[in-house]
Amino acid sequence: MNHPGIKITQVRKNKGLSQEKLSEDSKINLRTLQRIEKGDTFPHGETLIRISQALDISLEDLIEFGFTENYGYIKAMHFVTLIFIILPFGNIFLPLLFWLFKKDQVKDLSFFAKKLINFQITWSLITYFPFAIILFNILTGIHIPLPNFIKTNFTYLVSIFPMIMYTINAIYLIITGMLIKDQIINYFQ
Repeated sequence: MNHPGIKITQVRKNKGLSQEKLSEDSKINLRTLQRIEKGDTFPHGETLIRISQALDISLEDLIEFGFTENYGYIKAMHFVTLIFIILPFGNIFLPLLFWLFKKDQVKDLSFFAKKLINFQITWSLITYFPFAIILFNILTGIHIPLPNFIKTNFTYLVSIFPMIMYTINAIYLIITGMLIKDQIINYFQ
């Protein structure tokens, strides 16, 4: 991601303002403005708001400077999650890698990655927890009491539950991935 100081310098120069004038208009210290423009410090909160108001540009333009819109990458992150069908927990680790590699470059990636990874963690816990209990019972010999419904329908539940959960996740990923349209976003917001 490019530092907002670059954008501040560009806009300031395009408007014909000196650093002193911008410092005065934004009511921030001249030395602070110089350090921001050089990239030595990152402006936060009130400082960004004051600078954006003084330059008459939106705060979003300053914050998102250097990000690119790449909804194809976001779609790919959603569809690669389908790896859960053959690789357990790949549905968490692959989107995490996609996010880590480009989080400072792709606009809206963090928003979608967090929602996707949270859903996948929840789905994995619900899907694999019953099998973890069964494995624990077998390996330790300590039997966790199970409800009678589960005991009497054990074989049926062990075969049908994963299929239902896998289907739900696949449908979620496909629908979500298809809803992410190039340059048309905000269906979650």
